[in-house]
Amino acid sequence: MKKHLFTLFAILSLSIACTPNSDRIDPAIQSNVPGDVSGKWMWGTFSMSNFWGYDGSYQGKPYEQAFVLDFKPNGEFEEYVINSTTSYSCRTEAFSYFKGKVKFNEAEQSFTLTPSSGNYRGFYSCYPNSNFKRDARPSELKSSTFYYETVTVQGQKQLVLRDGPNDTQAMSLKSANW
Repeated sequence: MKKHLFTLFAILSLSIACTPNSDRIDPAIQSNVPGDVSGKWMWGTFSMSNFWGYDGSYQGKPYEQAFVLDFKPNGEFEEYVINSTTSYSCRTEAFSYFKGKVKFNEAEQSFTLTPSSGNYRGFYSCYPNSNFKRDARPSELKSSTFYYETVTVQGQKQLVLRDGPNDTQAMSLKSANW
């Protein structure tokens, strides 16, 4: 009987010890994501016009912007920020990506993003020597807190974000699947 208990204890110890760190929740910076907020949320805008080259080639829209938050149920997040513009046949694009932990405070309807890694990319069609891709520096991995509410507008679920609990200005992100 002792042999069976020892074997069971050894298997249990190994299974706990071999749990990946990504499955563990750090209560200081991470919590489970509320069910109505879990998933992808996106805000975006783009110009309704288009640019065409003298040779008839498509040059792109004058501008495009997008902000995406992807909340995983276990308290991890990914953030994407995309900005692009076309001016005088020159295309400029900026892309930022961060991932890390998110902690929700449902009583205050707030959450804090704590990025652990990220990167930046810049593309300049007229100045390709200025293109870059680099990791975020530790000084750029700063926590940020947002206040939120979920609403339904014209039958579509939206996540409304504010910088402070009493702010009147807000950003509405739509539920996204991609």
